Amino acid sequence: MNLGEFTADLRLQILADLKAGKSPRQGEYSESVLREARSKGQPQMGSTHFEPTSIVLEFIFPDPHSSSVVLAIRVQAPERIVFLPVPSWVVESIWEGQIDGSFQFESDAYRMLEDLAKVLTPENNPAMFGPKAPTKRS
Repeated sequence: MNLGEFTADLRLQILADLKAGKSPRQGEYSESVLREARSKGQPQMGSTHFEPTSIVLEFIFPDPHSSSVVLAIRVQAPERIVFLPVPSWVVESIWEGQIDGSFQFESDAYRMLEDLAKVLTPENNPAMFGPKAPTKRS
């Protein structure tokens, strides 16, 4: 099961727990926020955020008469999560909007693979989590 499938299953299981009035079957969360959330209404799925060792699931408890409550549940991942950046050899054709690979000398291709592998290390990859700076075309 890949990360997307694992996260989707987990979200559905926890949403079912919350809709049934139960505590989430796993993860860390604030009991006081959960108590306040239950007074608001039925939960809806919110955002999902990834960290190197955990998945943070947000559930929104809307209240049409006051502010909504967001319950964040942090679940330990079964293995380390890595962010895979778009490799430098992937190019976009502006005119057609297609994304494709590129032709490289073999020596450059191996260097690019080594650079990508360095980004995936436990020391370098955590810097890629969190808010992303806006990108611009140069």
